[in-house]
Amino acid sequence: METWIMVGALGAAVAIKLAFFYVYTKQGAKNDPIGQKKRAAVPFEVVQKGAEKDGKHICVTGGCGFLGSSIVRQLYDAVGPRVSIVVLDAAIHEHFGSLVPGVTYIKGDVSAISHVHAALAGCDLVIHSAGLVGNVTTKAADYNKVNELGTRNVVETCLELDVKNLVYTSSLSVAFPLSSARRSGHGGSRTPIPESAKPVPDEDLNGDYARSKAAAERLVVAANCHVLHTVVLRPGGVYGAKDPHLIPVIFQGTPYIGDGNVVVPFVWVEDAAAAHVKAAQIMLGLAPPPASAGQDRLHGRVFHLNHDVGTDPFLYAEMGGGPLQPGAAGPKAASVLAKEKAAGLPETLPPGVNAYGMKCNGGSPLGIVMALADLNKLAVRWLGMPLLDVGCHPQNITFASNNWIGDITQARRMLGWEPTPWRVVAARLGEEAAEAGNKRWQGFDVGVAAPPAGKAKRA
Repeated sequence: METWIMVGALGAAVAIKLAFFYVYTKQGAKNDPIGQKKRAAVPFEVVQKGAEKDGKHICVTGGCGFLGSSIVRQLYDAVGPRVSIVVLDAAIHEHFGSLVPGVTYIKGDVSAISHVHAALAGCDLVIHSAGLVGNVTTKAADYNKVNELGTRNVVETCLELDVKNLVYTSSLSVAFPLSSARRSGHGGSRTPIPESAKPVPDEDLNGDYARSKAAAERLVVAANCHVLHTVVLRPGGVYGAKDPHLIPVIFQGTPYIGDGNVVVPFVWVEDAAAAHVKAAQIMLGLAPPPASAGQDRLHGRVFHLNHDVGTDPFLYAEMGGGPLQPGAAGPKAASVLAKEKAAGLPETLPPGVNAYGMKCNGGSPLGIVMALADLNKLAVRWLGMPLLDVGCHPQNITFASNNWIGDITQARRMLGWEPTPWRVVAARLGEEAAEAGNKRWQGFDVGVAAPPAGKAKRA
């Protein structure tokens, strides 16, 4: 019933928006008759000056973004007293946390090579996490400008200024073949994609974002040589407490896409950031590689970052706020079960309560959702604006309704990286949301900590 109410509401929203489109487009044409308005170029500006240290210098591009801000915080905690850290970002803000004292923050654009030159001068290592994820309104040229040209600028500057190490944030989407997916869902494969897999050919990639990231990754891999050591990290869908897309939608009670009976790659933002910091420390000799790495070199490799389907499997429906379905995606490893128990997670939850400790969400008809996404994309093409949420995009629906996951064997072996069990993260995120006043929290102690202050635990 809730699903059809949602569909009806969406239909009404579409009708209302269409009624106003004529007014909007006429007004837009009046204000900008030849469509020449352009976004102003990002000026280069040192917003905060950090302390200069005698040790190594590291630059983090995109260091104010969702993932980048976590990288900067963890990096400073790990090596801050010994290392000078510079952030280059097109927008210096505190949406994802306060600026870190002692870190230099520069407002600048990775697509402007002069900005990149200025930020990377004197650096020993770059963590290039700047990137445009975009939405249904984003054009291919914009993806290419930030993701491909920006990466080319970083690589060329590293070579020109003798910056010897580069850690690049790619995306697991570059290894997802669209030909294996189905519009009706349940396509793809639950066999993990190996870390040795090269990016899929452009014609078989799912959208302009994946194509731009694949082009950038190929460039970084090709640049690896004796004067520039490169490492590529491919995170799945990055989520967390301040996630601008996924978690807020789940916590609002929005139905997940389709029946959710698929395995999709996700990685907690803190785990993804930790992998970047580990790679940087090893490359600069600030931390030893794990014993499991043996004598193998780190550079020139690609690593996947996502929850491990082999030890900690879960369905997209569970991630999307549906009820737990133990064993539906496969058995959990004893090590994961032990960590869940240590965090206080019960084996089962009360009916109607999900892993976040909130009311369970339901699914939505995939065919209707995909049709709405197609309509949203056409509206952008024909009318210049979306009918629905900008995240309602056919490529996003395809990613969420088909099976795909990355193998993380080499990330474990070479980086000593281990993702936090998903239910442990989910319980923590739910409690944080309850502390912030989310009324869908059910008051059940689902682990990690005591119920938030002022929230009584239900019997």
